[in-house]
Amino acid sequence: MINLKKATLSSVLLFLIPFLLLAQGKTLPIGAKQKIVINKIENNPAQAYSSTIDLNDSRLQLIMAGQNYQTNYGIYASIEVAESTMGSDYKTLKKVNFEIVNYKPTYFIGIDSIIVSATRALDGLTFKIYTRALSDKNTYSLNEDVLRNIHFEKDSYLHSERILNPMFPELDANGKPVLMRDGRMACKPDNGKAFDFEFFYKDAYLVVRKEDYDRRTEEAQLYKNEEAFAMPGRRCKESYNKVVF
Repeated sequence: MINLKKATLSSVLLFLIPFLLLAQGKTLPIGAKQKIVINKIENNPAQAYSSTIDLNDSRLQLIMAGQNYQTNYGIYASIEVAESTMGSDYKTLKKVNFEIVNYKPTYFIGIDSIIVSATRALDGLTFKIYTRALSDKNTYSLNEDVLRNIHFEKDSYLHSERILNPMFPELDANGKPVLMRDGRMACKPDNGKAFDFEFFYKDAYLVVRKEDYDRRTEEAQLYKNEEAFAMPGRRCKESYNKVVF
């Protein structure tokens, strides 16, 4: 789970993070007159591995794929757009319907919540997709109230980030998630029927919480003063989709 305090400081959330990130909350008023404009950026290395999404097509299109709990899944989006006040090279978003499809699952992965996060300069946007095993929902929708005044230029990129919530989060007396000192969500390893092996190791009676790999910096890993090349590779937690229409 990402550090929620850090995320709040580094981005402008278009609506409040719901408790436990299970349901959409109220919009955070950044001002209806403030435009979020996503322009195309030439030769952006972050977009080297990307796909394409056609805004003229209302069918469910794959925006990202992932694997957790030995379950392969895809996250799809059906996007409804409107003409932009900025001209024919731009489109605005009216509604986005998301659906997660599980393939050969051990645990079914669902969508807890989706947050629209903009950069401080209002020139970039990310769909932060919070997923969780054993979630009751496999669909999620964002309406025009949340998506108002977002303008995508033709050939710009839609950025999505998948964030995994723990299976069994700890809640306080008010039903709010309990956060640890490092900002991670406190959680239990199991409920007596299922074990959360994405967040914990277990060997007999020994249960240890795993490291948060998403917090690791991209630095060379050394073993006996030599760089180790057999380290884990790319993590399937982000995606870029080129916008065409």
